[in-house]
Amino acid sequence: MRPKSHFTSALSFLVLIAMVWYAFSSQTPSGELEKEKDLKEWSTKRALVHVKKLSQEPHYLGSKAHEKNRTYIIRQLEKLGLKTETQSGFTLDKYGNLSRPVNILARIEGTANNNEALVLMCHYDSDPHSSLGASDAASGIATIIEGIRAYLTDNKPENDIIILITDGEELGLNGADLFVTKHRWAKDAKMILNFEARGSGGPSYMLVETNGGNREIINAFKEAGTNYPVANSLAYSIYKKLPNDTDLTVMREKGDINGLNFAFIGDHFDYHSQLDSYERLDRNTLAHQGSYLMALLSYFAKSDLSDGLKTTAGTDDIYFPLPIIDMVSFPFSWMPILIIVSGILLIFLIFYGVRKNRLRFKDLLVGFVPFLGSLILGYLIVNYGWQAISTADFYIDQAAIFPYNGYAWIASAALIGTAITFFIYHAFYHKDRVASHSVAPLVFLWIICFIVAFPVSESGLIPAAYLPGAGFFIVPLFAGLIMLWLNIYKKRPNYLLLLIFTTPVIFVFTPFIKGFPVALGMKILFVAAVLSVLIFGLLVPVLGHYRKKHILGLISLFVGFAFAGYAFAKAEFSPTQPQKTSLIYLANADDNTAQWATYDHNLSDWTLEKIDPEKNDGKDDGNTIDSKYASRYSHTTPAEYRSLKTINSKITVDTIIGDQRQIKLVVNSKDRVDRWEVFADKRFQFNAAKINGVNAPVNDAGKPFARRRGNRLISYYVSNGSPLVMELTFEKDEDPVFEVYAASFDLLQSQELAVDPRPEGEIPAPFVLNDAIVVKKRIETARDEQ
Repeated sequence: MRPKSHFTSALSFLVLIAMVWYAFSSQTPSGELEKEKDLKEWSTKRALVHVKKLSQEPHYLGSKAHEKNRTYIIRQLEKLGLKTETQSGFTLDKYGNLSRPVNILARIEGTANNNEALVLMCHYDSDPHSSLGASDAASGIATIIEGIRAYLTDNKPENDIIILITDGEELGLNGADLFVTKHRWAKDAKMILNFEARGSGGPSYMLVETNGGNREIINAFKEAGTNYPVANSLAYSIYKKLPNDTDLTVMREKGDINGLNFAFIGDHFDYHSQLDSYERLDRNTLAHQGSYLMALLSYFAKSDLSDGLKTTAGTDDIYFPLPIIDMVSFPFSWMPILIIVSGILLIFLIFYGVRKNRLRFKDLLVGFVPFLGSLILGYLIVNYGWQAISTADFYIDQAAIFPYNGYAWIASAALIGTAITFFIYHAFYHKDRVASHSVAPLVFLWIICFIVAFPVSESGLIPAAYLPGAGFFIVPLFAGLIMLWLNIYKKRPNYLLLLIFTTPVIFVFTPFIKGFPVALGMKILFVAAVLSVLIFGLLVPVLGHYRKKHILGLISLFVGFAFAGYAFAKAEFSPTQPQKTSLIYLANADDNTAQWATYDHNLSDWTLEKIDPEKNDGKDDGNTIDSKYASRYSHTTPAEYRSLKTINSKITVDTIIGDQRQIKLVVNSKDRVDRWEVFADKRFQFNAAKINGVNAPVNDAGKPFARRRGNRLISYYVSNGSPLVMELTFEKDEDPVFEVYAASFDLLQSQELAVDPRPEGEIPAPFVLNDAIVVKKRIETARDEQ
């Protein structure tokens, strides 16, 4: 019955708080380091040994540490009794990233002798040039090695198991491309489990890669019995819309192989940096990866993989996790009828409630005021508040990543949204309006389901907003309808029943409060407040009965401000929250000039030793050296020219056949070069191109360099000092001019340039070319007059 005392209200509220806490804390297993664990079981402690060994120093493709790690992985696989082999060769992706990866492979023969293989995949290169790569992706390699060791202790697979440790993933998914297009085992791959990271903590999300429907894959995932499934079809829909790719994407696109990605994204501030270390890797997160692997390895090692779990496009399931049940799924084809039925039920309940005199149309309409008012205020305060806060120096260079104090801001935003809702609903409180005020949030949620999940033609009502994977929002909608009915049917509904039906609301929506800003960036911090308001609204059948909402509002506001105060206090750089800085020496070999350059907007004392904002020469040749976010220099300062690197170029073949000219251009240097960048004015259109023996991907018109970014043609990541060899075909009357940049990651080791080591509290900025000596040279192809 409805509570008659503050004690009952407090007890029900504490139950709701406990459910919210559990919604977050139950996502991962414990990573507590056990003293002893059965050799048949996967062990976090044993896996960490590999993580520590593989993350001692940056190990990007071409580095000495990269070769050391390759040797270590091979030895660990051989210790398990596996025969290993390597695969190497040049590959060039559609964006112009060229490298020569060296993949590591091993194969466990299955007892069925059917050549149908499960592939366990991860990459072993770290991001150039400073990432330690403990999470991305030493954690994945450790997960696989420890998983195979535990599995083989007491099992023999029926299907073959291929262990594929790829190379060059951070550069252009080059190793995966090499395997799927060139290796003899690629045709045997039927299912892939790929282990990845985009941070150093948090739950690991399961993401499907398939060219067809996902139903067979989801059914297999459920049958495998993973204990901590963090997987939902909304993440699947969003992932397909984003430009992010993994090695598994290449396998799907070029090999039509289905697979599952397992990637954790928390603590994004560690991603691709020196902070991606053994010490900062979340042990619970590593244990979560292990729990996925062991359940799915045992399942797929004995499953029928003959069809590769393929279904026709459109045979998709909606799926999401719930406590006890673990995974819930149902066909997407049910969505139209579910949306229509829920709308009819909502209308029926409204008229039923009015007839019973438990709802009044006036109160129904008034109920939209506190709900929509809370949504609007929560959005405005958090969105514009964050826009103002994020202009501070601490945040200005963290725009593309999750800031160190981001979790505190998420908690603050969610609590402020909750406080606003408590205050506004308190102002509209009346004991007879609870049922009426429960209607507005349900109408709002029904509209969301209709917009994002109701299929129209090949997309949805609003194609840009069509996210069919969000169809599971219909489940808390139905739960809300039941709670509305309970409040209509009985003036004093049973609180135990109401709390039971709050479960879908809390466990579906609560994880997204943190998940969306972490995954998509702090620009959508307002989502934390908006979702808090939505959850509150859907819980009005319970919370609406509380008479002292203003007290709970004050508590929420106080705690929200406490988190905000903590976030402000943490908005400073320190050894544990170092400032990420960048510096480049850029020399022009054509006119013997040089510049110091940085991508930083908030200049540190260390950067200011070389960069003088008052002498910013503003020189920009229009070429943007490739980086994750297409960043451009923020400041450049004239520097003394020093001849530190020689670029040699030679046209070894120059032939005219018909109206086409063919040249072979070789570019190299006797000095250290870790990366070559080649630019040509975009007006030059090439008819054919082969780089280091690899045909360049073409666009729909058959032209190479299919996805040029500005004038950029190629980014070549060097290993073993191999030269850049470009074989190009173009119109005979054209004389393309190339701008070539030779970069080496040895700026801080150069005695001539005398750059001091970074002080404590600073580390190299990720995602950009950094700590580099760069030499630029113009190469012309005009033929000599005969």
